[in-house]
Amino acid sequence: MTDRTMEFLKQVRDHLFYLKLRPGGVRLQAKGVDLSRLRLKGFNLQTAVLTQGNFSDAQLEEVSFAMADLFGANFSRAKLVGSSFARADLRGANFLKADLTRTDFEGADLRPGQILVHRAGGEDEEERRPANLKDARLDGVSFKGADLSHAELANASTAGGDFSNANLFAANLAGADLTEANFSGAKMKRAVLNGANLSRAILRNADLREATLRNVDLTVADTQGANLSGAVYMRNADALPAPVRSVLDAHILWINSGGGAGLRADFTGMDLRGLDLTACDLSGGVFRDANLDEARLSNASLSLADFGGATLRRARLDQAVLTGANLSGADLTGADLHGSDLGMVDLRNPDGTPTGRSWPANLTGATLTAADLRGARLTGAKLAGAGFEMANLASADLRGCDEAAANLSKASLMGARRGPLDARPPRDGGGPLIAL
Repeated sequence: MTDRTMEFLKQVRDHLFYLKLRPGGVRLQAKGVDLSRLRLKGFNLQTAVLTQGNFSDAQLEEVSFAMADLFGANFSRAKLVGSSFARADLRGANFLKADLTRTDFEGADLRPGQILVHRAGGEDEEERRPANLKDARLDGVSFKGADLSHAELANASTAGGDFSNANLFAANLAGADLTEANFSGAKMKRAVLNGANLSRAILRNADLREATLRNVDLTVADTQGANLSGAVYMRNADALPAPVRSVLDAHILWINSGGGAGLRADFTGMDLRGLDLTACDLSGGVFRDANLDEARLSNASLSLADFGGATLRRARLDQAVLTGANLSGADLTGADLHGSDLGMVDLRNPDGTPTGRSWPANLTGATLTAADLRGARLTGAKLAGAGFEMANLASADLRGCDEAAANLSKASLMGARRGPLDARPPRDGGGPLIAL
């Protein structure tokens, strides 16, 4: 046993005396303590002050951190089975890949925290850091009444978890396993649940306004009384043909794993006429030479998708994200693309790190006769040989495009933004932005 562990255990003993109001009791205060790989079981650390403590890879089963100050603490990969963080201050805490099976977070504060970060050169900067529970095991956990606003729970396993009346405003639960989880009365406005498994989940009276639920089958969840106003979600998942559903399921896994599992969707040459893929995430999917006439792809995420040579006559692509997509030679006659995003996408490596490069949407040789592109974003798009006869580009953003290379003479350009693109804010399409 190391000296640091011995010293900490002495402080724990004094803390127990403090909790029992016994003589010699002193409240545990160990800010920034490094206790990585520590092993404790059944200890009571209620109300302890362990701000920005390092408990990575520790084994802390059935330990009570109730009402403790754990602001910015690091529990990455820690084993915390059966422990309690009830009403604890966990703002900005890190539970990446931690085992939190049957852990109690009831009433805990998991909002973002302003963390002081030491930079090279001796300068300190404050960084707003959300609570991180990515890839954590949360089966049977209780977040009842907890504040998880902006928290990161992507790909977490929370089967049977209790999130009733929790605040999940703008939380990221993409790819999470939420089987039989209880979200009754939860505040989930603007939450991201793309690709999450909501099988037998309870969403009764949950506030899901403006939430994003691409590739989520809500027909398998209890949504009685849920508010889905402005939410982006699949309406007819159960009506998709079995072969298409199979490809979509494999693609969801491909997205959630960053390309490590599943299979990229490939609809090359397939007849998808009239298919309803509203709000699906098919980023990076392949639709070369496919027939998508009158297909519904409203609010779909199609970043870096390949539609080369495809037919999309009268297709619905309004509000769709097509950043960096390939539409060269595609026939979009009469297609509805109003409010769609056909701008550049910032490329990332498979691990999510930026490459510093961007990729434009490619409409080279595409036919957009009578297409509705009102308010669409086409910044930096390749338009050589594209035809826009009778197309409506009112209020569209065409900055950075080579307009001279496209046929825009008979298009409506009222209120369109044109000219060079001086500065471009980072944008992405919400999908797997893998470097090409």
